[in-house]
Amino acid sequence: MKTTKWILCSWITVLSVAGMAVNSFAASPEFAYSEETWAALKDNNLKYAEISDLIHEYNSTVIQNQIEYKEYKNKSRDDISEDYYDAADDVEANLEYPDSSDENYASSLYSYLNGKSNADSLREEGDDNVEDGDIKKLGYDQTEAGLVKEAQENMISYWSQTYSLESLQKELEQYQTAYDSAVRKLNAGVSAQSDVLSAKEAVTTAEASLLSAESSLKKTRQNLCQMLGWSYETEISIEEVPEPDVNEISSIDLQTDIQAGLTSNYNLKILEKKIANAQSTTSKESLQENYSSQKVTVANSIKSSYQSLILSKSDYEFAYQTYETEKTNMDAAKRKLQAGTITKNEYMEQQLAYTQAEVNVRTQKLTLLQAQLEYQWAVKGIA
Repeated sequence: MKTTKWILCSWITVLSVAGMAVNSFAASPEFAYSEETWAALKDNNLKYAEISDLIHEYNSTVIQNQIEYKEYKNKSRDDISEDYYDAADDVEANLEYPDSSDENYASSLYSYLNGKSNADSLREEGDDNVEDGDIKKLGYDQTEAGLVKEAQENMISYWSQTYSLESLQKELEQYQTAYDSAVRKLNAGVSAQSDVLSAKEAVTTAEASLLSAESSLKKTRQNLCQMLGWSYETEISIEEVPEPDVNEISSIDLQTDIQAGLTSNYNLKILEKKIANAQSTTSKESLQENYSSQKVTVANSIKSSYQSLILSKSDYEFAYQTYETEKTNMDAAKRKLQAGTITKNEYMEQQLAYTQAEVNVRTQKLTLLQAQLEYQWAVKGIA
């Protein structure tokens, strides 16, 4: 079970008073998912496909937004404007014009005038308000979608950093072998001290790079845990991310996706509703101008994401070809080492080249998955 779920203050208090375990709490009622799905969400095993549900149920920002939305649900533009007017009335109700004979008259007058100004500002905000409950909901949905995307990116980054760490570990082994060889040669009188120092420096640099990579990986893991409801120190199993769908990429219809992206884009949907709610001609024209500009920006963003996706696909295919070549070379190197026709150092060099090619193809796979994710979200409304 998840050992610590991040729950908002008042709800934590309620659960604690009731004697319930905090990690049993989720934003949705029990009937929202099957028993099997709940079990998967509550275990300490993270799957890429679970991220959306984990964000919805356990992310603190999403839960806070769900609480706040209760204040705006089903409210019209006029209802929210009325809230501003009521707030202005409350401010004025607490104002009292100061007595000119009061020794603190100057500061009291300043406070009074400042209060009047605040009340006037609140009424102006009420007049200019273009928001309603639907717009608030769209904004909260946009935030949640953005958090899902960010968590997916973090999981991809986690594995990219993991693969890089493996490569750095292999490099360190290679440099350590080279250093040991340089020491033996120095002791045998066939190498200079400078060669040993140079090899030692390479080992030290590789060790520093490894430590930095380990620290970065730990931070990414902690961020991912906290976003999805675990405390940062919880030990969880993070499963491999899915393979990028190359066939899906090849079958993309860009123009169709651009139209879909314009329809689903959160910013554009919010602007459409604000235009409908605008009371003044000036406000409506300003919003319409912004809407037209945003449409161009969204379309260009989808096009740019598509171009990046196609480039990443090409890089992945090239990396895979290189990996296949190095794999063949590695098999040959094993046979040569057994036959005694290459040295151990030469074998280690080929092993490093193979490892780097293997890491690179896995990294390019993740880069392609990231590019595909970016494009998919652009089409789904986050562009």
